[in-house]
Amino acid sequence: MSPQKQNIPKLRICSGFLKEEEVADIKSGDIIEGVVSSFASGGEGVIKADRFPIFVPFALVGEVVRARVTFAKKDVAFGELLEVVSPSPDRVKPVCPYFGKCGGCDLQHMSLRLQHEVKRDAVRDAFGKFAGMKVDVPLPIAGAPYAYRNKLALPFSFNKRSGRVTLGFYERRSHKVVPIKWCPACGEWTGDLIDALMSWANEYGISVYDEGTRRGLLRHAVARMLKMLSLTLVINGDDIPHADALIERLKQKFGEFCLYISSNTQNTNVIFGDSVKLVYGEEKPQNLGKFSAVISPKSFLQVNSEVRDMLYDGVAAALEGYDGDVVELYSGVGLLTAQLALRSKARFTCAEIESSATRDAKELMERLSLGDRVECINIDALKFMRGFKANDGARILLVDPPRKGCAREVLEAAMEAGFERIVYISCDPMTLARDAGILKDSFDVSEIRLYDMFPQTAGVETLCVFERKKND
Repeated sequence: MSPQKQNIPKLRICSGFLKEEEVADIKSGDIIEGVVSSFASGGEGVIKADRFPIFVPFALVGEVVRARVTFAKKDVAFGELLEVVSPSPDRVKPVCPYFGKCGGCDLQHMSLRLQHEVKRDAVRDAFGKFAGMKVDVPLPIAGAPYAYRNKLALPFSFNKRSGRVTLGFYERRSHKVVPIKWCPACGEWTGDLIDALMSWANEYGISVYDEGTRRGLLRHAVARMLKMLSLTLVINGDDIPHADALIERLKQKFGEFCLYISSNTQNTNVIFGDSVKLVYGEEKPQNLGKFSAVISPKSFLQVNSEVRDMLYDGVAAALEGYDGDVVELYSGVGLLTAQLALRSKARFTCAEIESSATRDAKELMERLSLGDRVECINIDALKFMRGFKANDGARILLVDPPRKGCAREVLEAAMEAGFERIVYISCDPMTLARDAGILKDSFDVSEIRLYDMFPQTAGVETLCVFERKKND
């Protein structure tokens, strides 16, 4: 989308009276006015003057905006949106009353059409910048725009002015909690949960953990809503007082549920402690598409159930008609593996570094009678790949790495191993593109599919299929 023509300079400093050629002198506190010319990968609007970019969150391409510079270096600056002088037709009213305050969502001010275009362009631009590749990228496959998240983690806080315990989300790039009453991205059930927890904590004077003094009990409430509510209270201790009163409140709101405690007494940003303890309720299998399974609070599960199933369908399509051996790296507790094994006749060898995840995966495969076709190994991905030989027979490699992507050595070992196809699931376009750049001498990108796993945010899930070059 090209910027709308305006009868003002591309960049004008409204305080300090700087001229455009003096943009290098921009400093924190300056007020700027300009036309947004492009989007950054995080969805921020970018104002440019003589190649000097100023990143302004919540500004849309084509808009004339006024912003206050919050941070400036010699080659880039960041700003805070003050006023939209000339709004874009794609600007919409956010559904959430906390949007722009909490750090949960980035794009509620955009139409869904524009959100999808921004995500598509972010993936396409990442391949150009980090892989030197020009690829055709479709618009994301999407589901419901709100009430899609099945999980949330809320830090407790104590408001000294009101003297009350609150729950909320952190402000962007801070540990200051924005109190909320509900979360539209998750749905109305969050309002009932927050109300029950706050009324219990305030009525019985339950203390809140203080990062400075390292005292206080309540740290986080981590909730997952599938067939029923699963709630984990992360505490700076071993037990919670007045648990019966909390259980009674949750019964009134949710009926059937599970309550866990996770003790975390460490001075860390990691939410969970080493273990979780069930203190109320009965764990029951949850519907995960092709099968049901008990999901422990620490198990990874895609937060968007609807789009997760669409993603699984896409991965299964990449294996369609193949009944040979598949190697899977970063396989976790085996949820994706089980989905694929139930949809195909392929055999799977899965490598996962976390021992508890490997144990859970083995139990899942046995319960689903897949143990004869799925082998789960507790091993580091690189160590596994270095021991893998081309004549071991597997022609397809499936990887679903963490946000940081695959290690270069893992990809180099994969290229040497003779795989004909690599099916790569990514939650970060930049690390995916970087890894595509490593693979491009031996593999072509045959397919890219985007999935809008995280509506209203800049995040996007990408399924990328690599095929070995015919002359390699």
